[in-house]
Amino acid sequence: MRWGSASPSSSACMWIASASRSIHVPVFAMAATHMGGRSVLNAPRNKHANKRCPLQVREVHGPNPLPPRPEIIHDMVHFKVTPNRHSLGVKKVSTGEKDVWDNPFQHSVWSEEEIYAVQKTHVDPKDTADSIAYRAVQTARWMFDTLSGYKIGQLTESKVINRAIFLETVAGVPGMVGGMLRHLRSLRTMTRDHGWIHTLLEEAENERMHLLTFVTIKKPGPIFRWAVLGTQGVFMNLFFVTYLIYPKICHRFVGYLEEEAVKTYTDILNAIDDGRLSSFRNARAPQIAIDYWHMKPDATMRDLFLVVRADEANHRDVNHMFASLGLHETNPLVKKSSAKKRELVDRKQEHKQFVKEVLLNWNKSGTGSLSYDELRQWLSSISKGRDVSDHEVKWVMSMAAASKKQDYTLLSLEPEYFTTAAEAWLSYNESRDVIDEVFEKHDVDKDGSLNRDQLKTLLMELNDNIMPTDEEVKWVLDHADVIGDGVIDKPELMKAISLWYVHIASDEAGDEQRATSAIGYGS
Repeated sequence: MRWGSASPSSSACMWIASASRSIHVPVFAMAATHMGGRSVLNAPRNKHANKRCPLQVREVHGPNPLPPRPEIIHDMVHFKVTPNRHSLGVKKVSTGEKDVWDNPFQHSVWSEEEIYAVQKTHVDPKDTADSIAYRAVQTARWMFDTLSGYKIGQLTESKVINRAIFLETVAGVPGMVGGMLRHLRSLRTMTRDHGWIHTLLEEAENERMHLLTFVTIKKPGPIFRWAVLGTQGVFMNLFFVTYLIYPKICHRFVGYLEEEAVKTYTDILNAIDDGRLSSFRNARAPQIAIDYWHMKPDATMRDLFLVVRADEANHRDVNHMFASLGLHETNPLVKKSSAKKRELVDRKQEHKQFVKEVLLNWNKSGTGSLSYDELRQWLSSISKGRDVSDHEVKWVMSMAAASKKQDYTLLSLEPEYFTTAAEAWLSYNESRDVIDEVFEKHDVDKDGSLNRDQLKTLLMELNDNIMPTDEEVKWVLDHADVIGDGVIDKPELMKAISLWYVHIASDEAGDEQRATSAIGYGS
């Protein structure tokens, strides 16, 4: 199916994509209408991109991502509860029952565009040190796969969690060792470190959070713990001595180690999607992960593996970068981090003003949040006064829902969701005419929604008339139906189509990987 002969549905997809990309008006700059938006996110393009339109992907679980929530408490602080004042002035926040320390440590909150853009990459060894580091990682992986029996027999959920737990106990060591040694060097030489220490400690903390997440799923036994103790004792001391002698080889080693981690988590995601690890597809992610990565309350284990993979890809690229820098060069990430901090501060101030104006104009009940009817009135006011359907209000209210089973009419939209609600609503409004066009064609019973069979027909049309399986249709429906009524309503269409293109891209990437592996084995 070429662009010139695209079907109405495909043309509609292209319009949705182009319209969404054209939306870049800051939310806070339009205080008079309380409206704003940003482009929804591009799905990964597959190798036959000329046959499929570049659909937009929304954030995991809902119309748009949750904004960063500084009040969320993670297991990343030294002091949980104490009557004392913090010596550095770190403020306490209330969790309802007791005051706890607000965690000042930074961590990544990934967008859907970023988590699906992760690719398996490899940096070719450039010298003897790189070759030694690469061979050491390959040897370590072969030994671990062999001794743990990971690739023997059927892949199971238990094997996956065991592997993740063990590897994260190792992955959390390099950042802490590197950060500590550079810290001590800075003290000895009485000079600045130029930004390396913080990045390395952030990596170590991030890997520790991976571990603490996975151990909530399965508690290791005594034999497992003894294996971890022995491995950590050997690895930590070897890495410590090597980093003292030649830090470059250590960072290259970690870069190659993280390359393997990205491969492992990609294989796990493929196993989830093809049914070998089907229980992970809809199983709820641990609460510690939902808090740490600011995920939607109904985030799944599949979502967890996506964000963990994104973390590992980031560590891979950072360590390869450090391996290519001189020991006294400035960390290039420092300037980016400073600029991002300034941007976040400005955005936070704008957000406060935006929230204040929305509440002043539409929260007539004075509760500090928007009820179902108040939300409808606000959405109507930023849609040039047009009537807003129940499905549309529920779609936006789904941001505040912990479960699809809740009665959305009894919920309230808290101020923290106002910005993302406005952004999602603007994107939807800009594409609404084309959404109507798609529904006009596929909604044969004219009830304003697509049932399972109608969705299957649409996905087939977007897949070069190749019929999707019932399992694929169910997967798209389960993830796109944020309202929870068992069908695809108009506001859910973009997410449904976006998920389908992500699935296609993932399948084709898997085909290429298997073909490459077959060639490798054949040679």
